[in-house]
Amino acid sequence: MTTRGTSRGRAGAIVRFGAAAALCACSGDEGRTSASTTGVGSASVTGNSSTSEGSSGSSGGGSSGSGSASETGTGADSTSTSGGTTTSSTSGGTTTGDSTTGVSVTDGSTGTSTTGPAGCKQVDFLFVIDNSVSMENEQSQLTAAFPAFIDTIKNTLPTNDYHVMVVDTDDTGRCSPSMCSHSTCQAAGKYACMDIFSACDTTRGAGVVHPAGEFASNMPCDFEPGKRFLLASDPDLTANFTCAAKVGTAGNPSERPMDAMVEAVSPALEGPGGCNEGFLRENAILVVTFISDDPNVEDQNTAQETFDALVAAKGGDVDKIVMLGLIPGMGCGSGGKHWAQLISLFGAQGIQGPVCSMDYNAFFQDAVGTILDACVINPG
Repeated sequence: MTTRGTSRGRAGAIVRFGAAAALCACSGDEGRTSASTTGVGSASVTGNSSTSEGSSGSSGGGSSGSGSASETGTGADSTSTSGGTTTSSTSGGTTTGDSTTGVSVTDGSTGTSTTGPAGCKQVDFLFVIDNSVSMENEQSQLTAAFPAFIDTIKNTLPTNDYHVMVVDTDDTGRCSPSMCSHSTCQAAGKYACMDIFSACDTTRGAGVVHPAGEFASNMPCDFEPGKRFLLASDPDLTANFTCAAKVGTAGNPSERPMDAMVEAVSPALEGPGGCNEGFLRENAILVVTFISDDPNVEDQNTAQETFDALVAAKGGDVDKIVMLGLIPGMGCGSGGKHWAQLISLFGAQGIQGPVCSMDYNAFFQDAVGTILDACVINPG
């Protein structure tokens, strides 16, 4: 199950992915109970990039978009590409994307069609991941869901220019050369306690490239030198995301994801010489995904202050932001109301999901329709 914010009205999405989830109860560092979920996504849409890459069945025809390919899925879904135009059919309708004429959507029940702009040219994905002691399973589920999510992004959005950055929720962690007694610091020969980390490695909001501690990667991730975010062109995008997203469980027990996302896009970190320089781009859609199971309110920024900071970072254009949150509530124990409030401030471009779900695939597949919606109304 996912819920969408309603405080801001807007047009419906071009395509929505259906999702159903059986929920559970869970809690933060204090304890947890078992969880289970199932999800079903059903829809198909393709973009209009002049080049394409990604999962089996797609074809890149060079910068001119030449060449042709076709893919037929199970049931009534099918996708075909020719000369820069991509058509996707489902039992409910057809979506056609063309690099010059835009996106055309045909309603399968009425036969009517509409045509819109080709869509955004850039997307920046920011993942804010709780790295406290209770988050081992959630981090594993996130990395398990990422390959299908990014493949769907590649095959859906009318762009292949995106950045991917991971930040954690830590301010002052449990591990340092001078303090290394906690059990979460003992992994990999006390790797997290070594004096080998840069200032950016120990700054909340800075892109994670060197996760350390129990259940972390405990190694530098293979990012492009000088960058704390990944590029779509990275040949090992999934592996490098997995390396960064395994932020581990040695973080501070005061989990502050709203503070982390505010700091991640702040002038101090985004400006010249900042840890995250180059991640946030003026015309890009910003997709924020945050995940935490903490039932408490630890953030110093309120929901409104966080919303205001993110909108300011996007030049005042709230329609260029999609907010995705996997949080408590929705059958996952108490807490998370301040995070639910933040998500609701983004209206139809805010989606809340249950952090205790045993499978995040349905949540992310449902989110793709919202991301596409934001992309289409912001041609970039």
